[in-house]
Amino acid sequence: MLLTSKIAIVTGAGSGIGRAIALRFAREGAIVIAVGQRLDRLEDTVRLIGAECGRAVAMPCDIADAEAVERLMHDVAEHYGRIDVLVNNAARNRPDEPLAEGVAEMPEEWWSATLDVNVTGAFHCCKYALRYMLEAQAGSIINIASTSGLTGNWNQGAYVASKHGLVGLTKSIALDYAAKNIRANAICPGFIETERSTQFSKLNRGEDWRENKLREIPLGRFGQVEEVASLAAFLASDDSAYISGVAVPIDGGTAARRS
Repeated sequence: MLLTSKIAIVTGAGSGIGRAIALRFAREGAIVIAVGQRLDRLEDTVRLIGAECGRAVAMPCDIADAEAVERLMHDVAEHYGRIDVLVNNAARNRPDEPLAEGVAEMPEEWWSATLDVNVTGAFHCCKYALRYMLEAQAGSIINIASTSGLTGNWNQGAYVASKHGLVGLTKSIALDYAAKNIRANAICPGFIETERSTQFSKLNRGEDWRENKLREIPLGRFGQVEEVASLAAFLASDDSAYISGVAVPIDGGTAARRS
């Protein structure tokens, strides 16, 4: 197992990519702290892990609230003695109805809400997890960014800005704390099939978007949450001990034609 007895915090663990990462980490032997705002979904994740004889606990938290995040990290470190891995997956990026996200048309409230979670929330989690990683002189931080954090994307101004910010935050942490044996990397998924991403494309991209998008992907298919989870497990493990400060696309080869 890649992550035997590691203490791993995964935010946004109630569904989609976050749930897949939590499940994969538990299968690799980690003790998973599943974090999110909806306790019912977190408990579903914990039940799935328990059904496979894995170890996990649900801990609700609004990561945009710095004091709540500080308490969360303290409670985890107090109970388990350390924090080995932090995965910042929670994101605000999928409105429930069509939303103009060009800069001239975007509601200011949406800009603030997106950055409060996607960048500031991740900053809170990194800041207070680092307190305990520094004590242990070890740790792995994985930020789930996006290919939209490497290039632009139309009608997603707030999301693109937030994911570029998250990639930059990752690189800064990697440089600042490398001497303390703490690594930070970003995973940059392309279109990964989840309930929320599928709903978003229907609401905001049009009926023929799916077919057009598939033609752009060299591997000819969309990604699966389990594939992102596999990459996260590798970056969390000692097998990637010499990898830090990188933003890794997982997009079926699409980044090759953008770079």
